[in-house]
Amino acid sequence: MPDQIEEVKRKLDIVEVASSYFPLHKSGKNYKALCPFHSEKTPSFMVSPTLQIFKCFGCGEGGDVISFYGKIEGVSFGEALKEMAKRAGVKLLSRKESPQEQQRERILEINRLAANYFHFLLSEHKIGSGALEFLKRRGLKKETIEDFELGYAPSAWDNLGRYLLKKGYSLTDLLQAGLVVRKEGGRGYFDFFRGRVMFPMRSSLGKVVGFAGRTLENNQSEDGSDQGPKYINTVETPVFKKGSYLFNLDLAKTEIKKQRRAILVEGEMDAIVLFQEGVRNVVATKGTALSAAQISALSKFAHQLVICFDRDAAGLEATKKGLMLALEAGLEVAAVLLPEGKDPDEAILAAGPDFKRSLDSAPPLFDFYLESALARFDRRTPAGKKAIASEILPVVKSLANEVEKSAYLSRLAQELLVEEEVIWKQLEKEKPLAGEEASARAAVSPRAPARQRELYLLALLLALPSQKLPSAVRRIGVEDLLDGRIKQILLILRNYLKGIKRFRLENFSAKLDKSFRDVLQDAALAPFFGEMVPEELEQEFERALASVKKARRVWDRKMLVAQVKEAEQQNQPTRVRRLQKEILKLTEKIDSLPH
Repeated sequence: MPDQIEEVKRKLDIVEVASSYFPLHKSGKNYKALCPFHSEKTPSFMVSPTLQIFKCFGCGEGGDVISFYGKIEGVSFGEALKEMAKRAGVKLLSRKESPQEQQRERILEINRLAANYFHFLLSEHKIGSGALEFLKRRGLKKETIEDFELGYAPSAWDNLGRYLLKKGYSLTDLLQAGLVVRKEGGRGYFDFFRGRVMFPMRSSLGKVVGFAGRTLENNQSEDGSDQGPKYINTVETPVFKKGSYLFNLDLAKTEIKKQRRAILVEGEMDAIVLFQEGVRNVVATKGTALSAAQISALSKFAHQLVICFDRDAAGLEATKKGLMLALEAGLEVAAVLLPEGKDPDEAILAAGPDFKRSLDSAPPLFDFYLESALARFDRRTPAGKKAIASEILPVVKSLANEVEKSAYLSRLAQELLVEEEVIWKQLEKEKPLAGEEASARAAVSPRAPARQRELYLLALLLALPSQKLPSAVRRIGVEDLLDGRIKQILLILRNYLKGIKRFRLENFSAKLDKSFRDVLQDAALAPFFGEMVPEELEQEFERALASVKKARRVWDRKMLVAQVKEAEQQNQPTRVRRLQKEILKLTEKIDSLPH
């Protein structure tokens, strides 16, 4: 199996795989992008075509093409390996799955069977006829019901459970999948979903990870019993986390990637109706406030989000935090109000082409919130001006682009009839949102502590043209290095260069132990040299080399000062004088080095 894993990695290009999700930009020998795994304004996500690895210097995520695919699609290593092997044309031998992977696979199998069961009852059994008519009255076409594999869960207490137990699954399996619930006292069980239209929830790869169940009209099932809340969802399981889930991403992601734009609605029915009416890049947040995990998932495919709100002011406010995160991540955010109607999906159908046109002309989020605030507060009064500014300034604060931020502040000042300088001062008082401006540079910086300073030097060394490498390596005195692993890498590199005609980083990396290889890869992916021409790289290498030499001498001086204190405490005047002379000589050397 290890040989097959290596074969899969050899046959795939990580640059090609990553760029199928989001744009990569050439940066020296590497490629860079905004990280798809966390929100950031400054690109710190690096991909090395030479080493076939990626690394984010902001959040620390890194790995090869298989781990990249697993992370971005939210699947286990085994699932990622299967998909990447299929793409690479490599036939995998069977391997032993971990207990966690086995559990996930069982839950996915159970969900698949449950989806088939619910769909059969809706589309082919008389017990689902009422639910089928309900969906048709809501405007859903037969092919839409088939495409989304909608279903019906009968109101009987244990139909699904008995069906799945007969298929050979245990009660523990069904409990872990969230499809049955233990009765009070622990004796027996009952189906979690009863008397509801069923919406299978699929992962981005199309696997059923859970279900949403909706009551029929008047919240009554086929036997007339009250069914409680309109919507209920699968509880969190090893394959389903509601806060990070987006309904319909599996069907919409191709169009989202094509348009670089995603339409966000709240509920499953809203998404299904829009998809049916030709809006193929729509996903639903399932009633949750937009989370960082959902933004991360969408930012892999889209540059712009269009949020569809209903006309509830509380809903606008509840969603604001998530939208601020989207702006902070550098996404463009626009917003539209859903047409008035009994339910959003009905209103969308009634509005027809007019609503689709409103999506294309959706105003930026700033304009949307400004118009909303101006409609609710009196801009002529000091209290009204304060209330409007309090709502709008957090939106402006979240913008990644300074030009855009300046333009919107100017607009706000005009609307409120106040000096622009006053608005800028108020903006400065706003509590800063969590940002990642310096996160990447902190990982590898010339002013950082010893290890980071020496890693920065190693990064520059690897960024130099290959013909300059041997002479540059010889100029680094390993005695000047404090970090043991970096020192060892340079010693190995010196010997390695003696026996080859042309340096290839991937070949050298393969000869290192894992602990050394990890350090080398961090250095090779450093994100700061992409715009430098060779002459600038050489100048920066000289500065970094001087910085390392100086830091070593400063460290040595500190050690000598500590020895002086020790000698004084032990009443050793001769040793004190000798150490003081050494400190003086070392200080002269430090002062002679470039600053």
